[in-house]
Amino acid sequence: EYTAGLQPAASGGNKVYLMTSEDFGGNWTYKVMPDKLQAQSLIVDPMSSTSLYALMDNCLAHSTDNGVTFSECSTAAGLKGGRLSQLIIKDSKTMFMLRKGLVPLRTQDGGSTWAPLSSPAMTQLFAHGVTMDGALSWTGKTLVLTGADLSAVGRGERATSVWKSTNDGDDWTDETGDIVTISPGPGVWYEKDFYFVTRGEGVTVKRNFEV
Repeated sequence: EYTAGLQPAASGGNKVYLMTSEDFGGNWTYKVMPDKLQAQSLIVDPMSSTSLYALMDNCLAHSTDNGVTFSECSTAAGLKGGRLSQLIIKDSKTMFMLRKGLVPLRTQDGGSTWAPLSSPAMTQLFAHGVTMDGALSWTGKTLVLTGADLSAVGRGERATSVWKSTNDGDDWTDETGDIVTISPGPGVWYEKDFYFVTRGEGVTVKRNFEV
């Protein structure tokens, strides 16, 4: 039996709400997010039952009480610069921040400092301002970046890319293989298999893609 409850009306126009359930989805409570934190995405911390991150293209905020309160936008060294697009959490120390058109950032001290992934592969992949999606395997051992640089078509190059790292972004291998679509969607892990979703051209899978 499911009871959704009613979302309260917000004053001042459309607002982003945080929905919270403490009984596995049986009942929900609604809370309007602060005006300065109209989050574009919420990221659950797999290392804590109460830790939650809110992400905007210019702000990363953290909650340690399941979203009851949030910190101010992070001012951590290295985080500013470019528009933020996706946060990927490996553990309490290592996280990755994808950016629109720029090389991803990585922290290895729990978000206190951030630095761009500086391998030649990343310089090559992001040379023309592509925006990528990221997916971390269930074990946390394998990070995959997927996306399409449509400007590559005009250069006579392949647009879509699938790149994999098994050492937290220090080194990368090009796993694009025979993928020809220029309409990639997000990549999704299921156990050791990696599913590459396209927008209208079907789904492909790479078996045993995990380390």
